Amino acid sequence: MFRKPKRETKVADMDPGLETMMQLERLTRLRARLPLREDVVKAFVDFFQAKFTAGQPVEDNQAKLALQSLRYCLTPPNTEPDGAKQPLLPGPALLQAAMVLRNTPKQTTSDHVELARTLHECLKGASYASDEAGIMTYVGQLCRLGSPGTARDVVLDFEQRQGPIPLSSQTPSSLEDVQEIDTEGSEATKQAHQGIPPYRLRNLWAQVLQAWSVQGEDGEVAQTFEIIRQRGLQNGPLVHRAMLMHSMSKNDLQGIEHWWREYHAAISRASRKKTLSAALVGQVLRWCLANDQLDLGHGIVRDLMLTSPMKPVWDAILVWAAGTGKGVDEIGRMFDVMEQSNEGIEDEEFWRRPDTATMNALVEHAIAKDDPYTAERFIALGRDRGIEPDAKTYVLQMAYRLRVNDIDGALTAYKNLQTMDLSSDEDVPAVNKLIVALSSSKRHDFDTVMNVAADLSDRRARFEPLTVATLSLLHLDRDELHDVIDLLNTHAYHYSSTERTTVRDTVVAYCLDAQTPVSRAWDAYLIIRDVFDELPREPRTELMTNFFARDRPDMAVHVFNHMRAHSRADTMPTPDTYITAFLGTAERQDLESLEVVHNQLKLDFNINLTTRLRDALVIAYTACDSARKALQFWDDIVASREGPSYNSIHVAMRACERSPFGDLKAQDIWGKLRKMNVEMDSTMWASYVAALAGNGDSENAIRVLEEAVVKGEVEVDAFVLGSLFMGSRGMDKQRDVEEWAKGKYPRAWIELEACGMEEAEDGMRAFGIDRSVTP
Repeated sequence: MFRKPKRETKVADMDPGLETMMQLERLTRLRARLPLREDVVKAFVDFFQAKFTAGQPVEDNQAKLALQSLRYCLTPPNTEPDGAKQPLLPGPALLQAAMVLRNTPKQTTSDHVELARTLHECLKGASYASDEAGIMTYVGQLCRLGSPGTARDVVLDFEQRQGPIPLSSQTPSSLEDVQEIDTEGSEATKQAHQGIPPYRLRNLWAQVLQAWSVQGEDGEVAQTFEIIRQRGLQNGPLVHRAMLMHSMSKNDLQGIEHWWREYHAAISRASRKKTLSAALVGQVLRWCLANDQLDLGHGIVRDLMLTSPMKPVWDAILVWAAGTGKGVDEIGRMFDVMEQSNEGIEDEEFWRRPDTATMNALVEHAIAKDDPYTAERFIALGRDRGIEPDAKTYVLQMAYRLRVNDIDGALTAYKNLQTMDLSSDEDVPAVNKLIVALSSSKRHDFDTVMNVAADLSDRRARFEPLTVATLSLLHLDRDELHDVIDLLNTHAYHYSSTERTTVRDTVVAYCLDAQTPVSRAWDAYLIIRDVFDELPREPRTELMTNFFARDRPDMAVHVFNHMRAHSRADTMPTPDTYITAFLGTAERQDLESLEVVHNQLKLDFNINLTTRLRDALVIAYTACDSARKALQFWDDIVASREGPSYNSIHVAMRACERSPFGDLKAQDIWGKLRKMNVEMDSTMWASYVAALAGNGDSENAIRVLEEAVVKGEVEVDAFVLGSLFMGSRGMDKQRDVEEWAKGKYPRAWIELEACGMEEAEDGMRAFGIDRSVTP
């Protein structure tokens, strides 16, 4: 009555619609009845609506599901009962999906590209706006994947397809578009492409140009730029920026100088000076520092100072000054120069003053140079000027303190961070690293770790895969299984396939660790199986082998059965998986487990019986004291088209050694081999005489061996003697073989004794030679 209520496991946290799309994939794989198209359409719309609202990217595994769902929705059904019409995806939903795909995922795959292509095909016939949205997304995905050649062809096709459009549609839809409008109003562009706004077309070609640059294709970069020049689009900052970045990637000093001048001139001609990218200025100046091109850097700074730079550019100049060796005090005097430049500006909104962004840029530079002392001095300089640290400052402190393994210092910075505005979530990556460091530290207790983790959880912030993996192991070590399941269900379904693999492999490694108790390893495996259904065959086979090694064949067989019951082709067992399972049961000598796996093989129509597979069955049944049954598979091997291998003969002889009246079967096999003139080496003779001795007829085995020596068919060595000795049943038989061997082959016997000997409880002795057989 007063028993504590059973804790409910948290339901998996998925994006809206994802579960239905997963169901479609699973039912398609099973070739079962598929869900209603109306349901899949709703799932598709809900999924992209949620992504659009949250501003999140579509990860690779989600793109694969979305692509399958889109194709399903676009494919006409074979039959439509009651005259129902095919549910079509609404145009706005397709347009929204195309917009969402522009968010950068962790990894762009062919599924992203194919999804973008399919959306583009659906949108291009609707209107210019739809066509443009689809083409922007499709070209962007191709460039991310590293297919600029295809992207170029798509843009050319877009140019040919589009005709004149209304003047109103040329109005830019965002500030970014305003900033990229061609200020020269190229007549060549207007005449060549009356229907395409120049700033849109330039954006497309700039993406292609940048993609060729990333691949290092100088010839293609030059050819693409010539296409851009022919269209009169070469004067936009986007193109200049792409060429400048390409020149820096090639360490082309002349190219950098030329394209910086072009970029700066284009910005100077524009009416809005904000278009000057402080990030690009910072990259160019950092290149100058890294490549010891100080003259070029000083020239760029002079150019910037002539245009009365905006505050973000001032920050980049201050970082440059720090990089050229100016000390903290000199940077402070430069602050005074910055403030003095405001004298001619009436509107205080445009005044340049050092602020927390300035200090953070300087601190970040010091950290990049592994100079935490200077970083702290910059923070002190800011305080002296009334500039207090903000959230990013403490985030930077956490980062460099964690880098030098100062976990206590990072924890102090984290506590200071709690008083700041964290609505932007810029602290989340650093806090994730802090959680991992605390978990790995021996000096901090569980409650400290969980307090930091709870803060992220309460804010519904992102947990990085490594954080989730680390916390999972922490909970597993405390047998807090519900917490592990809740943690994984909350975060794992929002990860990309690579990120899921990170978490999954960490927990699998925990299972495989010999220090992990078998009960915890089993619990962890069950969690992996439920949350990571995509776990492929190889790690599952490793887990199965691990449970065999832990002397838990029952658990190992459960792992095998889970593979057998799966519907994914990359998870279901192969012949090699069956062989591994059979050898595992042989090692543990567990007949019950062997029969379970064997019965599964009988029912598996995907598996063709091979000689290796039958060899494994012979080994397994022989090890499980069913040698007579094992020899039935030898008959199957002989009757098969593939026939026996040399390993098969060794395996069969080992079964004869353990089987009642096996010496007769061994003689029969040997006789057939002799008739077929099969070459017999000393290891083959060792297996044969051991099979004869295994049924108590050691005298006959010795006689056969002596006759072979006389005929020159075999040379007796330590392995042959050891096999004959260990194959003999009973202490008396072993003693007889020992006396004969010492008298007949004393040198080989001494060599055998050097391998070491073990004596069992029943008095039987075994030498330290490897008599194992393999399929």
